[in-house]
Amino acid sequence: MNRVMAIAEKDFKEFMRNMMLLTMPILPILMTVIFSKTPLEGEEGTTLAILMIAICLGAVLTGTIMTMIAEEKEKNTLRGLVNSPASMMDILIGKSLVVSFFTIITIFICLTILDVTLLTNIEMIIGLILLFLFFLFIGIAIGLVVKNVSETSIYYLPVLFIFAMAPTFSNMGMDKNNLFVKLNNYSPTSQYDLLAGSGEIKHIVIIGIWTLISFFITAFLFKKNTID
Repeated sequence: MNRVMAIAEKDFKEFMRNMMLLTMPILPILMTVIFSKTPLEGEEGTTLAILMIAICLGAVLTGTIMTMIAEEKEKNTLRGLVNSPASMMDILIGKSLVVSFFTIITIFICLTILDVTLLTNIEMIIGLILLFLFFLFIGIAIGLVVKNVSETSIYYLPVLFIFAMAPTFSNMGMDKNNLFVKLNNYSPTSQYDLLAGSGEIKHIVIIGIWTLISFFITAFLFKKNTID
C-alpha cells in the first residue's frame, strides 16, 4: 500500500503541473453540454449517455494514462520504476488511481448535465467496470509501446473513433449486413450499448473478453519493458 500511494502521490503532482493533462476532461464535458441541447428521450438518451461515457474513458482515462507513462518513458524514469521492488500490480494500481479519480469525476459531471439515469441495475454497473478497465489497459499498453509523448497523438484519435465512438457508427443508417457494421457491433462500447437495451449477460461476457485480452497485452508489454 505504501508503494501504491507513493506512486499515486507522485503522479498526482505531475498531473497538476501538466496543463495538457488538466485540460483533457474539458473535451467530453463541452461535447456533453452541446449534445444536451438536443431533446432526446428513451433509447436515444441512453445511447448518448453511453457515448459520452465512452468519450470520457477514451479522452480522459486512456489519453491521460498513456501520456503519463510515455512521459516517464521519455525521461527514462519508467525503466527504474518497472525494475524497482514494486510489483506490476503495485505500479498499475498506483498509476491508475489519479487518472481513475479524474475520469470518474468527469463521467459524473457529464451524466449530471445529461440528466440520464444509466446505472440502474447490476448488469450495467459490471459492464461499466469492465469497460473502464478495458480503456485503462489500452492506455497503459499504448504508453508502454510508444517512445515519447509526441507518439501518443498517433493513437489518441484511433482509440476515440474505433472504440469510444463505436455506437455512433452503428446508428448511422448503414446496411446492417455491412461487414464493418457487424464487426463494430462486437466492440466493447457497442456491446455496452446493446447491454443497456437488452440486459443480456452475453454482452457482459464479450466486454469481459475484450478486457481480459487488453490485460494480457498490457502484462506482456510490461514484462517486455523490464528487459533491455
